Amino acid sequence: MEKNYEKNRSIPIFSNSAIHKPAETEGNTLFTSVRFFIHFHGGQTSTKFKNLSPVGFTFCNFPAETNQPSKFNLMTKFLSALFFLAALFTIQAQTTIKGTVSNNETDQPLEGASVYVSAINKATATDASGNFQLSGFGKGVYAIQVSFVGFETEVETFEVDDEKELILNIALEPQPFAINEVVVAAAYEKPQQEETFKIDVIPKQQMAKTGGMSVMDIIPKTPGVSAVSTGPLVSRPVIRGLSSNRVLTVVDGIRFETQQWDDEHGIGINELGLDHIEIIKGPSSLLYGPEAMGGIVRFVEEKPAEVGTTQADMEAMAYSNNRGGRAEAGVKSSSEKFNWGVSALGKLLSDYFYDGFDFRVPNTRLLEYGAKGFAGINRSWGNSKLSYTFNQAFYGILDGKDIVKDEDGRIINIDSLEKEKFPFETEAPYHGVIDHRIISKTTILAGASTIKATLGYQNNHRTENEELAGNKKGYTYLDMILKSYTYDVKWLLPEMGHFHTIVGSQGMHKNNANGNKGTTQLIPDADINDIGFFGVSRWEEDYFNLSIGARYDHRNLDTEESTNTTVTQPAISRTYDNLSYSLGAAYEPMEHLVFRTSVATGYRSPNLNELMSNGVKLESQRYEVGNVDFVKETNTEWDGSIAYEGKQISFEGSAFYNAINDYIYITPTGEETNSNLDPEVLVPLYEFQQHDAAIYGGEIMLNLHPNIISWGHLETSLSTLKGKLADEDEYLYQMPPTKWNNDLFITWDHWGKLTEWTFNIGTNTSFEQHQVASNEMETPGYTLVHLGLDTHYRKMEFFLNANNLLDNKYLDHMSRFRSYEIYSPGRNISLGIKMPLL
Repeated sequence: MEKNYEKNRSIPIFSNSAIHKPAETEGNTLFTSVRFFIHFHGGQTSTKFKNLSPVGFTFCNFPAETNQPSKFNLMTKFLSALFFLAALFTIQAQTTIKGTVSNNETDQPLEGASVYVSAINKATATDASGNFQLSGFGKGVYAIQVSFVGFETEVETFEVDDEKELILNIALEPQPFAINEVVVAAAYEKPQQEETFKIDVIPKQQMAKTGGMSVMDIIPKTPGVSAVSTGPLVSRPVIRGLSSNRVLTVVDGIRFETQQWDDEHGIGINELGLDHIEIIKGPSSLLYGPEAMGGIVRFVEEKPAEVGTTQADMEAMAYSNNRGGRAEAGVKSSSEKFNWGVSALGKLLSDYFYDGFDFRVPNTRLLEYGAKGFAGINRSWGNSKLSYTFNQAFYGILDGKDIVKDEDGRIINIDSLEKEKFPFETEAPYHGVIDHRIISKTTILAGASTIKATLGYQNNHRTENEELAGNKKGYTYLDMILKSYTYDVKWLLPEMGHFHTIVGSQGMHKNNANGNKGTTQLIPDADINDIGFFGVSRWEEDYFNLSIGARYDHRNLDTEESTNTTVTQPAISRTYDNLSYSLGAAYEPMEHLVFRTSVATGYRSPNLNELMSNGVKLESQRYEVGNVDFVKETNTEWDGSIAYEGKQISFEGSAFYNAINDYIYITPTGEETNSNLDPEVLVPLYEFQQHDAAIYGGEIMLNLHPNIISWGHLETSLSTLKGKLADEDEYLYQMPPTKWNNDLFITWDHWGKLTEWTFNIGTNTSFEQHQVASNEMETPGYTLVHLGLDTHYRKMEFFLNANNLLDNKYLDHMSRFRSYEIYSPGRNISLGIKMPLL
């Protein structure tokens, strides 16, 4: 990259426009606020501050109606002080960045290349001559991302001082297939090659290109990642054998809380406003919070529109198996100092079938709709953004008592009330989930350092309706309201020699309350307070990178006494503390070849379900018993990998060993007990237990894209693991089987008026799983075939996919339906379109 500085530097200009003035609000009961005013006067003050009116800063606090613990009030003051101090750095001149993006091999300019600077949240595209321009840069250190289809994404760091204009010329390396994605989950925007631990990147477009109905259809395609599912529409990620509270979900920069203690509760995130997903395996990242023993799934929101443009598009998909569809549309706009956007989504899917259309799996349907809006400001001091997301979903629940075997041993559905072949109406039993999220994100450039602050409020209202004679909607069995208030502050310190350091703090107040409509309480009313402090430092020297970090977490958990029909649970109070660390290294002895190794620790406190369960779960028809004496889980994981990423071949092999202390798991006792809902009924008894465990395994990935076959590309991956209780010859429950995936891609430029063709054929093989826990079913292996085709007509893109092309009947080892011997979905053909609206 070439940097040319103008000789004539500008005289700093100060104006009110450089500082955001918040609008006055009245009657706002949702948020309290802290305000500061800076007054500039004449006289002894430098003349450059004359004629400046008072400048106001408003910072959102936690909702006023809640009584926050004192530490959160202190943190609010701390956040406000950070903003106040950072404001002193913001009154400065503005620099314009200009440059050209070209092909590194031919020196030809690239038209339409995307240029993005996250620190000021601005984007643009190159013109026909490959030129770009972005304005509004204050003093500071920035990272610029430049990407173009068919080329490797480039990230360059540059520093702005007092220049009026800065020239950045960037040459991109041709690369038909993305192999070195830019990742931001490590807080620094870096190419994958420079990270000390692997971060997998999944573009949102993969949903349409693979015929996915939800984001959970594309996450398990990552080697080492699976999904525990309750039908095709309710699932949660499993990273190297760990799931639930052991996998941290981060959405738009905050921890996402959605009663994730139960596998019957899906991940709760959809594709609305999404750009891509980043996955970190293991506890290596300390930057996002506790409970990341298995890893992190991070949903990264879309970039703003290019400066000076308004963009709108839509995407729609239809599916044959459940006769359903989904649609999404959005519009966004950006100017030099302001950006905004709104989007909406809807899904309607009926019950799924297998064995042709001979067997409909009852009540596996979905109705979902949501909307998101955001508004942000861009200034020379950084950027600030406020977003609101609403989502409502109704998930049908398979009623186990309706599934029986006939005299020949075949699975039959004895529910005779449903007359339609493709029912869409929401009927009991079902889960109803309403989510509200308000997130404030601010980046402040304070000289050579950067401050990032994120505040979040989440309201997750989950109800469960069960069957009631004569009423399709049934009665409200469960009514749970979860409110979460979070903060996240990161200070990216100035570079000191070869060291790049981040320090910060995170906290959460979470309140779980059982509503008045529910007849049953599975978990008690409770308050959970978290606070954590961390520091992570990177040392970079030529071809060697070293990272080291530590994190301290503290949690208070207080519950109220609860009564669940005939069972009364006393109130409890628990405190958990933990110190975690990580150490990682990456060595690049030659171009494109990287060796990585890391060791890291993590922790998780027992969740309310594991501590307080004492009753029947209707969906699974089993009695679950927790233990209030459980202690925290901790783990230590070692990872090692080798990766080579060339133009014609890329390869990666990785191995891991995860030692878990005090692992909590549920297991059948082999006994039956009286149901607390109906003492006349006997149900299987399951108990949560705690024991040391170990999970170990690895993944191998190979991509071939030879120059002599420029139109072809082959991808293959293999992942395997084993989970066992320590010092015992017993396997852990529901560990993913060995998986082998293959995909062949063929591309060509045009056929008639259609352009940019891509054809894909592949197989997904799951090996038989014999390594099972006591009283757990073994699962046979299977191979599924899929096809995909996408092409363009002008600005429209079309998708055609066929999953389980041969309509195989198979049991997924990670499916909660396998205990009923209910097969996973049969053949599903999908058709989709994506097009601009402006």
